[in-house]
Amino acid sequence: MKAILAPVWLFSFIFMLPEPASAQAKPKSKTTIAIPYDSLRNVLENILEKDQGVRKKLSTTPPAERMKVFREMRQIDSANQVKVKAMLARYGWLPESKLGEQASDAQFFVIQHADAALMEKYLPQLQQLARNGEAKRTHAAMMEDRILMNQRKKQVYGTQGFSNQLTQGKMIIWPIEDHAKVNQRRLEAGFGTTEEEYAKQLGAAYNPTEVIPGLLAE
Repeated sequence: MKAILAPVWLFSFIFMLPEPASAQAKPKSKTTIAIPYDSLRNVLENILEKDQGVRKKLSTTPPAERMKVFREMRQIDSANQVKVKAMLARYGWLPESKLGEQASDAQFFVIQHADAALMEKYLPQLQQLARNGEAKRTHAAMMEDRILMNQRKKQVYGTQGFSNQLTQGKMIIWPIEDHAKVNQRRLEAGFGTTEEEYAKQLGAAYNPTEVIPGLLAE
């Protein structure tokens, strides 16, 4: 490899002559990417329909038949993530005022249903847009909570519940940091329910001071 690279480097060095002053003075042009919002909107709205449709199907399917729907959901999520990841890599998280509410929601749901690394990568963009009124503050809060839960840390807004063998299949609200102020934080983030009301809607047990054995270290 050295025998091949050395002559190439020497050739490059010989021909790296200074540019004329007139050439140096020219500013570099910046390429602006034109964002095709109309076509992206159509794709994202279709993605949202599939994302939510299979989850509604799951909620109405008898427990004995849910495994088939889970497999379908994983396939849909995987296909949706390929499309949305490509969009985000090219354009970044897109503003709701340009996309419309449904298409904007699709960006959130697809990433919220992806792996932790993808959520962590795009949460800062979502938070910034939420601060600017270009994404839902509730979505930014939900993604932050899910990341914290995946990291086995206490959540902030109380949006995440879970169930497993340790809870004997019962849904439980993941422990909340500074739980005494959670309802104030929820109000500021745009949630229309208290933590107690949300837990009831979710059918989840909520004990503000509970530490889940084997899952969370104080």
